[in-house]
Amino acid sequence: MTRGRRTALLLLRLAFAVILGWASIDKILHPWAFSQDIVNYRVVGDGLSAVAAIWLPYLELFTAICLLAGLWLDGAVLINAGLMWMFLILVLQAFFRRLDIHCGCFTVKGESVIGPLKIAENAALAAGSLALLLLEAGPKNRRVENGP
Repeated sequence: MTRGRRTALLLLRLAFAVILGWASIDKILHPWAFSQDIVNYRVVGDGLSAVAAIWLPYLELFTAICLLAGLWLDGAVLINAGLMWMFLILVLQAFFRRLDIHCGCFTVKGESVIGPLKIAENAALAAGSLALLLLEAGPKNRRVENGP
């Protein structure tokens, strides 16, 4: 792996670790409010949104820790990409259904409404997560021992 590729991989890992870690904190502290944010997307009902409001922030935090520490990177990078693309799809469907809701992305206090800027932000994060996935899955400088 080239030096530039290693640098890009590290910077993307750190960026997504910070983003996911930051996004998880308020949701962990306020699961009921986050559950309401999930319900507002009108994709799942109250019961499933309550379950998602409990485990999703911890999945974000665990993924952030793995990306930061370099642990289980294949899985962490894949989960990160899955989350970013899921978030993009949810924001897009809310926009096209003309739901007047805030995204609940980083805080449960209504920091941003869903519109073209939120879509662009989520599209950039999804693209970045794909770049990270491709960089992590690409060729690595691993020494392979030849058999006898």
